[in-house]
Amino acid sequence: MVNEDIIVAVSSALPSAGQTARSIVRLSGAGLWDVLAGIATTDRPPRADAVLPCRVRLSRRLEIEGMLYCFFSPRSYTGEDMAELHLWAAPDAVEHLVQRLCERARLAQPGEFTLRAYLNGKMDLTQAEAVAQIVSSANSVQLAAAEKLLHGRFSETIRRVRGDILDVLGLIEAGLDFTEEDIEFITAEQAAARIAARRDRLQGLLDGSVQLERLIDLEAVGLAGLPNAGKSSLLNALLGRTRSIVSPIEATTRDILTGVLDLDGISCVLFDCAGLMPDAQTRSRLDYLAHQTAVDALRQAAVALFCIDAGKSSFEADLRILSEIQTARLIPVATKADLADEIALRRLTEWGRDFFEAPFSLTSARTGQGLSELKTRIKNALITGRSGEEQADRLTLNRRHRRRLEEAVKSLDQAADEIHAGREETAAMLLRQGYETLGGLERENVSEKILESIFSRFCIGK
Repeated sequence: MVNEDIIVAVSSALPSAGQTARSIVRLSGAGLWDVLAGIATTDRPPRADAVLPCRVRLSRRLEIEGMLYCFFSPRSYTGEDMAELHLWAAPDAVEHLVQRLCERARLAQPGEFTLRAYLNGKMDLTQAEAVAQIVSSANSVQLAAAEKLLHGRFSETIRRVRGDILDVLGLIEAGLDFTEEDIEFITAEQAAARIAARRDRLQGLLDGSVQLERLIDLEAVGLAGLPNAGKSSLLNALLGRTRSIVSPIEATTRDILTGVLDLDGISCVLFDCAGLMPDAQTRSRLDYLAHQTAVDALRQAAVALFCIDAGKSSFEADLRILSEIQTARLIPVATKADLADEIALRRLTEWGRDFFEAPFSLTSARTGQGLSELKTRIKNALITGRSGEEQADRLTLNRRHRRRLEEAVKSLDQAADEIHAGREETAAMLLRQGYETLGGLERENVSEKILESIFSRFCIGK
């Protein structure tokens, strides 16, 4: 997948046709300065890490000004000589520049810059995967979790665990080598205890991590409540556009309507569905199906906004449908607060204390009252998660990480059992197996097929 060629790619998003924006063209490989010499002219030759003003020649008659960022081996991202051309230009000009550079270089494959960084020892495989996660992050939680992988928190823990496994393995094998001598390098109880401690450390990583696949998908936030509880108006107000039909006629919303809600760095899917009906089973078949579809959708949601008309005087029907919403994160929301008097609001607040762990968010889709505060509550609920821990403070592991950790935990479990049974040779084999399994997380025993699978998910230029 990689060789000694000079590679080139656009590593920034291309502007729309007819627009001009800052574009970054990246190169890596020995001899790239000769390739650039005939295209990017600077006042002084690049001989050390520097940022130099330059003139980029696109043709005999056309030159544009830019900046040349110079990175020399081995301090660069890839570990090779690297350069970046930063210029304000239209997409056609950038494409023409890449074509000129490809006369003496070649277009990079997806993830090839990061692959070269991995192969040149600039980062381990887990950190390389973190780069892909950072590029694809859709919200701040994903970004923060990916940055922890990039900074090596996971890799450092694995290195310590592997070192401990190797120490125990060395003591056990030393005892096997000197069976005829009256020397005990480590007792069975000590070995089993140390193996169990390392096993528990790996299991703790698994239990305390967030699956990357879960973070990549946008979480859903659903609006729940009786028909005409103001859900459709609230959906439109939160999204800032008309997405749901608003009508005084009961049960106007039948289908599930969705929109992407941006919460200052975190995105979620906000959806509105049919109003829940306490007597749905006695209604028409269509009403019952709409009710059941809404219940099923809300049970799958990460957060439910339970909407109640702030001006109501009775909450019996609301209480009956509340029991059907089985979600760990529920935010009570009072709608149409601008139309409710102080007596109604006080009555709602007192009732809410008995049935909710948090106070009502008083909102008005018409005036915008409370919408900003409600968005903050939604964002905090998404970040906090069911465990009560901030996901951004937890490691984000993909399927490969989890599979390797699970295999290592299994090997250590079996090794401890073999130690207790007095079968040290088998225990040593299992410890070595666990050690090598964990090594595959970083660098050792990684086949070319695995590398291709990982880096094929990157975009070109990264």
